Amino acid sequence: MQDETHSVSSRPEEGGHEGDRQRRALEERLRQIESLLEESRAGLAQAGKMAELGSLLAGIAHEINTPLASISSNTDSLSVVLQKLRSLIAAVGPGLAEGGRQGCEDALSIAEEALRTNRIACDRVLRIVGGLRTFARQNETEPQKADIHEGIEGTLALLAHELKRRIQVVKQYELRREVLCFPDQLNQVFMNLLVNAAQAIETQGEIRIRTWEEGNTIRISISDSGKGIPADMQSRIFDSGFTTKRAGEGTGLGLTISRRIVEAHGGTIEFESEPGRGTTFTIVLPARTAEEKEPNGS
Repeated sequence: MQDETHSVSSRPEEGGHEGDRQRRALEERLRQIESLLEESRAGLAQAGKMAELGSLLAGIAHEINTPLASISSNTDSLSVVLQKLRSLIAAVGPGLAEGGRQGCEDALSIAEEALRTNRIACDRVLRIVGGLRTFARQNETEPQKADIHEGIEGTLALLAHELKRRIQVVKQYELRREVLCFPDQLNQVFMNLLVNAAQAIETQGEIRIRTWEEGNTIRISISDSGKGIPADMQSRIFDSGFTTKRAGEGTGLGLTISRRIVEAHGGTIEFESEPGRGTTFTIVLPARTAEEKEPNGS
């Protein structure tokens, strides 16, 4: 009789354990769904911000380009005028007093140096505007053939203020293909990775960028000589909201969105990091998304 009582009383207990397991499994699944929804909301918000930023940058590039073209044209015209003045002074030089001739030469030298400085400044602004245009391509509905080196160079132009005098950029471009992709999205990945690389270098350092083909894949690696990622954090760096940066320096969305973009291209994003030695992120894309360039490089 005691055995029967024990047997009957144990059944609800076993059912309770099973119910607890099911409840915990359901709660865990709900947490996963909530996490995915949060990542999706964050991704959509970021995508919306990037679209707005792209429109803004395209407008800024246009507004800058118009007066810059006038400055560049005027610089060329003034250079021609100075050359004619120098030739005129040389022709009438014997009739000028020594002091007058030297004064004219000094004035011309100052003006020519100013024009050289203007030309260098104009070229630099043109590169920045080109970077803005490259980075700010409107969201395409269809993939396009693109030279990813142009995207990288455009991103570097936008980050010149962050890299100047502090970080040396070493480029090893071995890729000879145009990639069928969404260029604006890949530019966003390049921006995220290069900003992270620059911020990981606290003083002086180096960023190395390499593109190449390996087997049936196209690879883009971005390495930095920064502080690296602590070993106990490496498994979490792609998690939404997770960041190793100080408060106010990052949202924890950059790598999450970058991985989503690369995976949408059929690829993967890998990384290696050694604390105190630096980090390398490698974007791996299937080679079927690329086409050979024409012999003339177009």
